[in-house]
Amino acid sequence: MRAAILIGLVVWLTGCGGASLIKAEDPPAFDNAVAGAQVSQHWQARVGADTPPGYRLEPALFDDRVFAAAADGRVMAFEADTGERVWRQSLDASITGAVGVGEDGVAVGTADAQVILMDASSGEVQWRRGVSSEVLAPPAVGQGSVVVRTGDGGVFALDAESGQQRWLYRRNVPALSLRGHSSPVLVNGGVVAGFDNGRLSALDLDTGDPAWEATVAVPEGRSDLERMIDIDADPTVAGGDLFAGAYQGRLAGIALADGQIAWTRDVSVLGGLAVDDNYIYATDAQGYIWALDRRNGASVWRLDALEGVSLTAPRRYRDGLIVAGSDGYLNWIGRRDGELQARHAIGNARLSAPPLVDEDQIVILDRRGRLQAISIEPNN
Repeated sequence: MRAAILIGLVVWLTGCGGASLIKAEDPPAFDNAVAGAQVSQHWQARVGADTPPGYRLEPALFDDRVFAAAADGRVMAFEADTGERVWRQSLDASITGAVGVGEDGVAVGTADAQVILMDASSGEVQWRRGVSSEVLAPPAVGQGSVVVRTGDGGVFALDAESGQQRWLYRRNVPALSLRGHSSPVLVNGGVVAGFDNGRLSALDLDTGDPAWEATVAVPEGRSDLERMIDIDADPTVAGGDLFAGAYQGRLAGIALADGQIAWTRDVSVLGGLAVDDNYIYATDAQGYIWALDRRNGASVWRLDALEGVSLTAPRRYRDGLIVAGSDGYLNWIGRRDGELQARHAIGNARLSAPPLVDEDQIVILDRRGRLQAISIEPNN
């Protein structure tokens, strides 16, 4: 009977379209050539083995070095301009959320509910601290703290020097949610965290007391699947503005000072967000890329050409955006008009980590653990 129920549930989920939205197994067909641009590879390195689904391993840049981690426990630091390896650390743990870097510390979260901090200069382990559940997103490091979100709805603030727990804030986890969660975002004297119930909390960094809470999305529908409204994309802060989006929910512009919602749009945010002086950019669950006026949420453009591809958060690159996809391609998009200007095949592996932009250089980590730095030059 249990087997029959399980098979029925899988069929039902597939029929509802959940699998196609998240896995994006059938990406659209494109010409493989990069149109109107030249791609140069500066360096590449091997970080580790294949990344299991649900793990969020992203490179980070700090003090002219690139830091990256692999699921098998390897953490490495490279010179950003040459790719020369500075150090390598092998941890006896399965890394599930990485890497967070700041204030000369490199933090990772593990499948067995540990947070590990290493020295950014040498890779030496400074401390390990147990938390209540697995950590599926990079920790936030700064202001003397290491802050992590856990899979059971907890936010832990740990002292960066000793690893001692300062406080714990927790929200209830819905019966059904996407595997994964957003990273906490440090702001001046506080931290902003999103939860699987569509709510956003701003917490005092010293005490963990809520400064305010905002509802980004409200669950709708009859089934648990239809009512999933996870905030899995990292909230984004620009000046006094905060932007956050929920899966099967809304994208919202929020005042950072008091949590007042200025505007909302019905966008099922899944990949992530980026912002500039005028616009907020979002990748959604269908593979669409949106540009909205950051003042009022008005539509500027929407790119539909990548529908069916699971996209990462967009990143600003020169006068455009770059977005990586589950089809293994890096896409270059015009910020003003939303035109798909170039596509480049990074390799034969899926991409789920957002590109890292270091001046004119793009650093990308694929799901097979290959790290490389490239640049894109438009043809004149």
